[in-house]
Amino acid sequence: MADEDISTAYLLIQHGPQAGKRVELWKDCTTIGRSRQCDIFLEDITVHRKQASILFSPMGFVLRDDHGSGDSFVNGKPVREQILRDGDRLTFGNTELIFYAHEGTRPFQLASSRGRESQRRKKLDPNASSIGRLEIGSLYGPGRRFDLLPETTIGRSSDCSIFMEDLTVSREHAIIRLLPDGTYEIEDQHSATGTFVNGIQIQRYRLVEGDVIQIGASTFTFRRSRS
Repeated sequence: MADEDISTAYLLIQHGPQAGKRVELWKDCTTIGRSRQCDIFLEDITVHRKQASILFSPMGFVLRDDHGSGDSFVNGKPVREQILRDGDRLTFGNTELIFYAHEGTRPFQLASSRGRESQRRKKLDPNASSIGRLEIGSLYGPGRRFDLLPETTIGRSSDCSIFMEDLTVSREHAIIRLLPDGTYEIEDQHSATGTFVNGIQIQRYRLVEGDVIQIGASTFTFRRSRS
């Protein structure tokens, strides 16, 4: 899988003390374990302090067993190193997580697609788009691609749609909304360091193709497409 074909990946915890929690995979190496020093801290005494890592590679995301005890499982089978596929079930101790390879696996895109069906016979506004995405770059690492939700939250809280591990970013820094005409707007959520579009600080701004958003140390290029 080529680097440009990989969009946001995340884990969804299915069983265990943190069931229901969603964890974005934004780093080149995401560590998993019972140690609070791990990127993904599992509150499970049956998990090793440093259990495993998920590595971002040109082939995709790879799970690596770091403890060497043969108790990192993918779809019920012990692994030492394995490329992850959308929907794979990862088990560490009593904790089970599901790996999602991109935002297209989430139900909102199905709903958006059904919404576009009603507009097929209508003349499209050439300045509007019903599908948007962000191409995300960072001063600290390689870029990613993220398909936009009807309402996409960006911030340092793990509950945000786009989770940013950056202390200069507020917990809920900004929101990007899909408007009724198919365009998108971004609104700053009273952040401490501000939201910038094309180098200018904004409170609310309607996005157009190629706009460059800066939040903390990261830059996001807004793109539009139709299907």
